[in-house]
Amino acid sequence: MLTLNVAHGAPFAVPLPFLRRRSALLGALDAVAALLTREAADVVALQEADRSSLFSGRVDQVERIATRAGYPHVHHGVHSGVPGLFAQGTALLSRHRLEAREAAHFGRDRRMDKGYVVATLAAQDRPAIDVVSLHLDPFSAAVRLRQVDRLIQALRQRPERPRIVLGDFNADDTGGDGPVARLCAALELHTPHDGEPTYPAPHARQRLDQVLASSTLRFTRYARLPDAVSDHHAVVAELTEAGR
Repeated sequence: MLTLNVAHGAPFAVPLPFLRRRSALLGALDAVAALLTREAADVVALQEADRSSLFSGRVDQVERIATRAGYPHVHHGVHSGVPGLFAQGTALLSRHRLEAREAAHFGRDRRMDKGYVVATLAAQDRPAIDVVSLHLDPFSAAVRLRQVDRLIQALRQRPERPRIVLGDFNADDTGGDGPVARLCAALELHTPHDGEPTYPAPHARQRLDQVLASSTLRFTRYARLPDAVSDHHAVVAELTEAGR
């Protein structure tokens, strides 16, 4: 499993993709794809990932990353969309089928590209798992908690199965009463407490990007990747069933 906020393919110097030279934008996206190819994660969660629009430089950023990195199954949710202008959101890329797909945005709280996508990972050699790519509000702790409560309610309405929640939580907490702690308490999730800071790259100070997993799953690897392909570092995790 791997999570990365791709910052719309234009994290450095010029923040707006449509203001960058096309070659620079494509180069940034291809650097992300190269990282994913190298890590070979079964599932990748992306945030700030855009479909083709004016803002995206007329590039389907999700499709380019998925194709170049060899992910045949894609689930993207548009959390901020104006036809022709914006198509921003989160995505799941997978080597296995993604079933029971859902997407939701948090537009009631913020007119920004915040929300989540969820799908069931269907692999023949393992039990079904629900996987989430999540992006929470960057400005308000109260808003983040409301958004997490909406996610908890939505996941509880799905069939009971192990869950993995990956994403940009925009909060540096694994305890107390922040969004990570609330998700872990409500859904019996856990994450390593010794994860490294992930933002801003390359000199990260805050652990905003995390992977949470059901208590029935055990982490065998959890690492921040050093590559500066975005203003966030990617986080990679390997898991197995807890009894193994």
